Amino acid sequence: MKNVHGISQTALRRQHGVGRVVWIALAVLITGGTAFLFYNDVSTEVTPDDVVYAERILRETGHADLVGQPHPASFNGQIETVIAVQDAILSIAPGSQGIPFDRPRELSDLYQARSGLCFDRSRAIEKILSSLGFKVRHAAVYSTKDTVGRLQSFLTPKTRSHAVTEVKTNRGWLVVDSNRRWIGLTRDGKPIDLNMLRETTARQAWDPRLKESMSSILRGPYSHLFGLYSRHGRFYPPYTPIPDADWGQVHYNITG
Repeated sequence: MKNVHGISQTALRRQHGVGRVVWIALAVLITGGTAFLFYNDVSTEVTPDDVVYAERILRETGHADLVGQPHPASFNGQIETVIAVQDAILSIAPGSQGIPFDRPRELSDLYQARSGLCFDRSRAIEKILSSLGFKVRHAAVYSTKDTVGRLQSFLTPKTRSHAVTEVKTNRGWLVVDSNRRWIGLTRDGKPIDLNMLRETTARQAWDPRLKESMSSILRGPYSHLFGLYSRHGRFYPPYTPIPDADWGQVHYNITG
């Protein structure tokens, strides 16, 4: 039997059946893919163990005054706290040997190792700042000096890279280095984030409290990705080839 358009009811049923199968397959693919990504999600939760080691690190590095204190309300108080936390991590882990792949790399691990690389220290800085009530986000920085843009830098093996933190202050996001005692704060008190740093000239006058110069990779050119901890997936469980990322931070790459 044919309908008015000359298509049999059997053919219509067959088309509807194929359509349902396609939609079901697509739904399964999306659900499975989403579940897989979240299975590989890097948690930024501050654990009870993190709190214990945050306090221990602060006390042992001469910053016991921060322990148990509320989140600073003033901008200057926030800056002083950020500088202190950065100093605490650089003091507790001055060595330049990174925590091995496929191993935990939380505060307790850095404390025991007394050594780390940018990706180890930035994680520790973020955990302590979070424990003190700050909002933070992680950023992977890739040099674009020898590549064409963010995607090529991300896909090119051994592209020069760096891991830093951005912390939210009363006046906006502020970049915090993980290898040097430098933060994105100008002499006149303006916080600088990674996007703004691209437009900042090398002659920028920085806050006199900064004890070291800016990391050379941040002098550019560079691109960055928020929420990305590694391209290889071997920093955080389940240690699969899927990149380590906190998917809750990915939206910052669009919203800024």
